[in-house]
Amino acid sequence: MNRNIRVLLADDEPVILRGLKKLISWDTLGLDIVGEARDGIELKALIDSCTPDLVISDISMPGLSGIDIIRDIHESGRPVKVVFISAYQEFSYARQAVQYGALDYIVKPVNTGQLEQVVERAVAVIRQESQEERNKEMLKSYERKNHSITIEELLQLLTDGNKGAASALARMGNLAITRYASICVIETDEYSSQTSRWEERERKLVEFALSNIIKETVDAAGNGYVFRKGERFAVLLQHEQATGPEQIMQDLHHQINSYLKLQVSIGIGWPVTGIEEADESYRSALKALKTRYFAGLNQVLADREGHQEGPRAVAEWTAAQASLTDALKSLDMEQLPVLAGRLLETVRVLSGDSRNQAVSHVYNSILQLEQELAGIGAGGGLKDPEDKPLLEMLTDTPTFEALKQLYLDVLKRLADQLAYKMNGREMPQLLQVKAFVEEHYAENITLESMAALVFMNPYYFSSFFKKHTGQNFKNYITEVRMGHALRLLLHSDLMVYEIAERVGYNNARHFSDMFKKQFGKLPQEYKQSLKR
Repeated sequence: MNRNIRVLLADDEPVILRGLKKLISWDTLGLDIVGEARDGIELKALIDSCTPDLVISDISMPGLSGIDIIRDIHESGRPVKVVFISAYQEFSYARQAVQYGALDYIVKPVNTGQLEQVVERAVAVIRQESQEERNKEMLKSYERKNHSITIEELLQLLTDGNKGAASALARMGNLAITRYASICVIETDEYSSQTSRWEERERKLVEFALSNIIKETVDAAGNGYVFRKGERFAVLLQHEQATGPEQIMQDLHHQINSYLKLQVSIGIGWPVTGIEEADESYRSALKALKTRYFAGLNQVLADREGHQEGPRAVAEWTAAQASLTDALKSLDMEQLPVLAGRLLETVRVLSGDSRNQAVSHVYNSILQLEQELAGIGAGGGLKDPEDKPLLEMLTDTPTFEALKQLYLDVLKRLADQLAYKMNGREMPQLLQVKAFVEEHYAENITLESMAALVFMNPYYFSSFFKKHTGQNFKNYITEVRMGHALRLLLHSDLMVYEIAERVGYNNARHFSDMFKKQFGKLPQEYKQSLKR
């Protein structure tokens, strides 16, 4: 629906102004009178403040003449149409005004038919020009959108290895002349491992916000294009310095973390010297993205080529597995975690960038340990409290750090299983104590309360516990609490004081001191050191 046309009336004679307003039905013709002026200076001020579409004015007024007014409109570029009213003796003056761009002129005295005819013509011209302007804007918008889609499609083809896409982009004038080009890939960590957490509407809102931040950051850096590649966002960067993309992606990562509170991993591909080789950089970026399983989530990752130590790592894994088996059979609880750490280091080397390889090596290690225990009559099979298969549990770990922790937990359960078989009657009591601690570690557990649980006096319970575990009960409680605290620190966004409360400490400072004693660093320092 068209809006009414805005009109200014101007004449230095009040009686003529009143007559103009009454001669015709302005509203019926689709016009609103938005102001009246009695001299040229007042008219100029109203044109500035009222933004009219049409001015109907006496050509000769005090202050500024009609020619002055129309010249000012023309020089300012305003799309304002002007109709002048003139006396018969000013006819040549009115014709000069038409040459300056006036739409029409009316000779006094003005009558209804004359005014209606001129106003209807003005309305038709204004409406037509307005529609043409809208059509031009729509065409420009369509061309911009179509141009953007074409670029995105060509970038997708380029990263698929289509060499012709580079030539097409060059013909469109969308490539800069730079030494290097790199592809970077951005993926939201939540999408990759916790898809069910996101409702479809939330996902679209997050992707919209994420797309805006990526485009703003890349546009600010210059010589970059953002496009979708499957479920991920991808960026083509053209740059002079080989290390240029890393700074841009670090800045982008900071923006996403700060403003969207999202965890994202960004893979940076190798810089290539020709845009037609962008597919190589893209594959390199995907390879970098895969390393987040080992490096940790929410990081900027570059593809670093490294030499493989296959045969040597296999030999080290075999030796570490044998040592670990011996320590488990002898229930050497001090050496068990040390040897497990050594074996996991060989797993890291053997796996390269493959998450599946890491899971496979750890799973094989556990199977071999179970078989060894079964050979001495101590194998009972491992079962998750939720009845999940062991391989599924290992596969579900989001990072290598989480895989390591699960492996250590399994070793501890194997050791408890063996100790139970070896120690007969007392072992169920020890397992009962450990199970209670594992379930109630956040509560106030005392030596006396635990002794009462297994019907022992506190002194005997203390001796009994140290005999079977090699550590005193108080240290064991601390160890359990710190283990849970570490998991919360690494795999949640909880504050330090919240973690302290969840693992049984009312005083956050005391908790931090105990954490530092256990792990060598305060909680936040430990978390930051892992990120670095």
